[in-house]
Amino acid sequence: MFLRRAAFCFFLFATACVHAGDSRWALVDTAANKLSVRDGDDRVIAEYRGIAFGRGGVAALHYRGDRTTPRGVFHIVGIRKSRRFKTFYELDYPTAEHAEQAFRAGRLDADSRNAIAQAQAAGLPPLHGTALGGEIGIHGIGRGDPKIHRRFNWTTGCVALTNAQLQDFDSYAFPGMRVEIR
Repeated sequence: MFLRRAAFCFFLFATACVHAGDSRWALVDTAANKLSVRDGDDRVIAEYRGIAFGRGGVAALHYRGDRTTPRGVFHIVGIRKSRRFKTFYELDYPTAEHAEQAFRAGRLDADSRNAIAQAQAAGLPPLHGTALGGEIGIHGIGRGDPKIHRRFNWTTGCVALTNAQLQDFDSYAFPGMRVEIR
């Protein structure tokens, strides 16, 4: 397990260095139901409308099983092919900031808060086994029904694009890319 995580961190670090001068980032605007890829603060270089979120809506914190999409500033920490969703861009949720908020709200124990903060500080993948859950990311609809995607927020906490949108997003996304969900 340690070697897998170390290799993952090296890969993420090496890839992030390649993109270190890249000012691209993604803004997920939950009020407007769109994801935009931006270059710096002002220039929009791609925009995807009609995206979907968690069935439970959007919240400051996502808890295991509540089907909400968490707000915050994240980074892509993994990219993997998915039979179900085409490609899955894993975000670094929960972050140390989310863990602290949940701890102060009495919804996360101190050991879990500390473990999440330590993992983040060490550059390890986010912990998923706490009350905050995890495996939050950006993905496509795969073989899902496009009509449902257009009408409902249907995910368990992720941001979903159509498969065509996801294919286009692939050309902009990279490990380490900042993703802000507002």
